[in-house]
Amino acid sequence: MSAPAAPEPASGAQGRGEIRRRIRAHDWAATPIGPLSSWPQSLRTIVDLMIEARQPACVVWGADLTFLYNESFGRILGSRHPAALGRPFREVWPEIWDRHRTMIESTLSGEEQDAFEHHDSSGGWLGWAVGSFTFSWTPVRDHAGRIAGFYCAGSEATRHALTEERLRQVQEAARIGSFDFDRETGKAVASPEYLELYGLPNNLSDSLSYEKWFSLVHPDDRSRIEAVTRRAVADPVCHQLEYDFRIIRADTGEMRWLTARTKLVRDSDGHFIRSLGAQWDITAEKDAEAALRESQERYRSFISHSSEGIWFLEFMPPLDTGLPVEEQVELAYRNGRFVDCNDAMARMYGLDRAEDLVGRTLDFPLPSSDPDARAYLAEIVRSGYSVTGVESVEQDAAGNSKYFDNSMIAVIEDGQLKRLWGIQRDISDRKRAEEQRTLLINELNHRVKNTLATVQSIASQTLRNASTMQEAKEAFEGRLMALARAHDVLTTESWEGAELRNIVVQALAPYRSLSEDRLTIEGPEVRLSPRIALALSMALQELTTNAVKHGALSNETGKVDIIWDIDPAESGPRLHLRWQESGGPPVRTPTRQGFGSRLIERSLARELNGNVQITFHPDGVLCTVDAPLA
Repeated sequence: MSAPAAPEPASGAQGRGEIRRRIRAHDWAATPIGPLSSWPQSLRTIVDLMIEARQPACVVWGADLTFLYNESFGRILGSRHPAALGRPFREVWPEIWDRHRTMIESTLSGEEQDAFEHHDSSGGWLGWAVGSFTFSWTPVRDHAGRIAGFYCAGSEATRHALTEERLRQVQEAARIGSFDFDRETGKAVASPEYLELYGLPNNLSDSLSYEKWFSLVHPDDRSRIEAVTRRAVADPVCHQLEYDFRIIRADTGEMRWLTARTKLVRDSDGHFIRSLGAQWDITAEKDAEAALRESQERYRSFISHSSEGIWFLEFMPPLDTGLPVEEQVELAYRNGRFVDCNDAMARMYGLDRAEDLVGRTLDFPLPSSDPDARAYLAEIVRSGYSVTGVESVEQDAAGNSKYFDNSMIAVIEDGQLKRLWGIQRDISDRKRAEEQRTLLINELNHRVKNTLATVQSIASQTLRNASTMQEAKEAFEGRLMALARAHDVLTTESWEGAELRNIVVQALAPYRSLSEDRLTIEGPEVRLSPRIALALSMALQELTTNAVKHGALSNETGKVDIIWDIDPAESGPRLHLRWQESGGPPVRTPTRQGFGSRLIERSLARELNGNVQITFHPDGVLCTVDAPLA
C-alpha cells in the first residue's frame, strides 16, 4: 500500500512541518473517517486551516469523534502526542470525558461553545500544559449539510492569565489551599498551599484520594464531616458546602483547625460530578475564640461565686452628663435598668436569682419618692459616676432598709453615660452592730450616771442611819456588792435584761455556803428589764443582810423561802414573789423604819410599778411583791 496523500493546503498556505508529515503518513483507512482521499471537502478545508493556525487547534470528526490537531496543540498534549492523532476523543482524555461530554453533544447539535481552561500552579491541568486559553468549539458540516464534527481553536487569554497568576500569588501569600475533586476518579488536584496545610508532599498534587484526605481529618470530626458531605452531595439543589473542622498534619501530627468552602458541580440531571474548593488555616482564630471563652468562663465563674454584689446598669438612651444634677437624677430613674448581675447581688435585695433583678429600674432599690435616695444619687452624679467606698441606704424586695458599701465606674463616651457597673457589699450587720454599740454606749452613760446616783444615795442613807463607822462600812460594802452582782448578771445579757432566777441566785450566793438546805428558791422563768433587775437585786440584798444579822439566817435553824409565780390576769401577766423567813429568833416590829425598809417598800414598788410590803411576824419577816410584768 502506498502512503496516503496529504490534503492539499489552501492557496497561499504554508506547511507546518512535523504535524503535516504525520497527518500524511497516518493510516486513516484504519479509522472511522476513512482514507484521506475519501474525505469530504469540508474536512479537508478545516484540517488545512487547523495545520496552518498558529494558535492551538484541533478537529474532532465522525461518529467516533476521531481526533486531529496541529503542532501548537501537540504541546498541550504533552506525553500523549503523537499517539493521540487519529484516536477517538474519548480515548485521548478518558478522565475528562464526562465533564466535556455535555459540551461536545451541544456542539454537535449546532451550538458554538467557549470554554476557559484553568491551570494549576505547576502549569498543568489533568496532564494538559494548557496555560490559560479560551477554546472556541465550532460545529462543521459535511457535503450533505449534516454536522459531522467540530473545530476547536484556542486563543491565549492574557487578561485571564494575569488574573490567574495574581490569584495564585494571593493564595500563596494567604496560605489558601485549593483543590479540584473528580468524583469518577475519586482523586483531587491540589495546590501546593493545600498540600502544605495537611503536611503532604508535593508529589500528591494530582493524585490526592478522598480516602487519604479523610484519614487526616480529626477522628472526633469525621462522622460530622461525612454526614454533612453526604447530605450535601445527595441534595440536587445544593451547590455550596461550608464547615470548620480539625485535621492531624501528616508530617508533624499537629492538630490544626481549617475552614472549607466547596462548590459542588452537577450535571444537567443534578448529579454531583465534581467539586472545587478552598481551605485555609483558622487555628489562630479558634485559639483566640477558645481563650476568649475561657476568659469569659473565668469571669462568669468569679462573678457567680463572688459573695459581693456585682451589677451592670445600662442607660437607653444614653444620659447627657452635661445636664443639671437634678435632671440627670430624673433621667437615671427613667432610663437606667439593670441588665446583668450575679446571684449574690439579687440575694442582697431579697430576690432568689439574678434574673429577678435584671430589667428593674433604679426605683426598685432607691425609691424616687425617698429624699435620701435622691440625695445619694445626686452625690453619685456630682462625683462623675465614679466612686469608691460610698455607703448607701437602700430598700430590698420586702421594703426593709439595707446598708451597702458601693464602688462603681462609668462608661462615658462623648459626654454620654452609656453604662454603669459596680460592686457592693452588704454592711447591714455592721451598721446595726454600730448602732447597737452606740446605743449601748449611751445606755452605759445613762446607767453609770444612775449607778453613781444610787451609790451616792446608798452612801448618804447608810451613813445617816448607822450608829458606828464600822456598821456604816459593813452596810455600805454589802450594798455595793449587791449592786455589782446585779451588774454582772446584766453585763452577761448585754444589758438587755436578766432572768429572775439568776438575780435571786446572785443575791444569795454569798450565804448559800452556810447550809444548802436553809435556802429554797422556786419559780418559773421570768425575764426582767435591766431597771427592774437592779431594783430587785438591791431589795434582795437588804432582805438577806437583815436575815443574817437579825433574822432566820442569824442562827443555825432558820430558813428562807423565795418563791414566785405568774398570774395570767386579764390586764396582763403579774409577778407574785414571796420572801418568807422562819425558824429564826422571835421578830419584833422596829420602832423606826430604816433605810433598808424604805429601799424595799418605796424604791422597789416605784420601779416595779406595783405593791411591795414587809410584815414583821414573830415567826419571821415576810416580804411580798405584786407587780405587772409588762
